[in-house]
Amino acid sequence: MPVSLSQQESDWAADLTGEHSEQFRRSRSWLRACLADSFGVSPQSIPLRAPPGVAPKLEPGWGYVSISHTSDALLLSWSRQAIGVDLERSDRVFNAAALAQRFFHTDDRAALCGLPTAALRREVLRQWIAKEAAIKWQEGSLAIDLSRWSWSGSQAHARHQDHGLQVRLQHLTVGHWWMAIANNAGTAGLKHMVCLL
Repeated sequence: MPVSLSQQESDWAADLTGEHSEQFRRSRSWLRACLADSFGVSPQSIPLRAPPGVAPKLEPGWGYVSISHTSDALLLSWSRQAIGVDLERSDRVFNAAALAQRFFHTDDRAALCGLPTAALRREVLRQWIAKEAAIKWQEGSLAIDLSRWSWSGSQAHARHQDHGLQVRLQHLTVGHWWMAIANNAGTAGLKHMVCLL
């Protein structure tokens, strides 16, 4: 790992088990290292609060961060404005029809009708990562907000049907990983990095 964790982060990691503990250590360590490099300060001086299972936050004036990880990669993002990111392997296997039926907004489910199995899996995965990134940007809840975010797959923005929120979405592919970035800052003031674990 590039830097040591804060004492509080080390304590949190010690309370986690196995893979979760290692994933937590790596994500917080890399986040501190990347932010320190960007700001020209020591990793320990980064005012980061990122307990397990909670979205990471920086003190006011330091910008916004978001992280996402798979079993073999970690996505870190920083922006001057609120940001949310999600990362998944493009070959992830799951029941796309059941997931869309249970969690997607009515409008988005209608747009998926008639797609062949492989195309349906790809489109549901693209929508899932877009919506999860939007929920992180919103600082919302996956359980509450997933079915309320709508994104057709071709629009530039996702929309929250209850709160009137709108956020710009960007999709990127790096190797076997697909990622979505929800952020209204455009490309200026936005940095992201993929770390292979």
